[in-house]
Amino acid sequence: MKLLIICMINLIEFCQRTILAFKIRGKTVVDNYIEALKDEDINVKINAINALGRIGGKKTITVLIEALKDKNARIATINALGMIGSKKPVPALIETLKDEDAEVRSNAAEALGKIGDASAVPALIQALKDEDKDVRRYAVKALGKIVDASAVPALIQALKDENLWVRRYAVEALGKIVDASAVPALLEALKDENADVRSNAAEALGEIGDKSVIPALLEALKDEDKDVRSNAVYALGDIGDASAVPALIQALKDENSGVRSSAAKALGKIGDKSVIPALLEA
Repeated sequence: MKLLIICMINLIEFCQRTILAFKIRGKTVVDNYIEALKDEDINVKINAINALGRIGGKKTITVLIEALKDKNARIATINALGMIGSKKPVPALIETLKDEDAEVRSNAAEALGKIGDASAVPALIQALKDEDKDVRRYAVKALGKIVDASAVPALIQALKDENLWVRRYAVEALGKIVDASAVPALLEALKDENADVRSNAAEALGEIGDKSVIPALLEALKDEDKDVRSNAVYALGDIGDASAVPALIQALKDENSGVRSSAAKALGKIGDKSVIPALLEA
């Protein structure tokens, strides 16, 4: 215990000395990190950018926007601006979506998603046409975080993307936006070759809550994938229509315990007293 206390005291003293060292000649910690951006060593420069991203602040944002001009540190700078989350660098980040480097473009899309400003939506929609799958993936994921209805037509188109992750995030985004115009496309996604896409489509249809999808969700209860069946059950519970009760009672006998549990919860949401015997038996 005594040794631990000594170690803690030494650590505190070390931290105090470090802070004082950074305040040389009246400079703040931020000033010293900004100065480090001029260092010829790229590792020093990137470490300073990462530190500025954690610190944040108006002065830091202005400096980092300027640092986007440095090709060698551009990705680190984009990530730092995304970490800060201010709307101020959005125009500059939108411009980096046109960068010749696909990794820069994908990181810019991710940062714009973290910031969540709707002014980036048109540029992110355009990025869904990018030749690089990772750029499209992060663009569609960003649109799911921003949740703007103007993106719905583009997200519907993204459901046809050859890349699994683009389709998967497009389904999730449409579920978050909750726009009934997406229902036909989500019904098609419920037939996707990939189980994760089908599962997310079932969940999204439940979030939209249109009763017209009930027959398709009932069919999805027969899917070979347990997660698809479970999300279809949840969706039926969210929609809350009594016409699904017989199928949900049948789902109480599913071979998967998760599906059975979901079915019990869904029946509880619907609140039909006639299901009490089936629930007790389950």
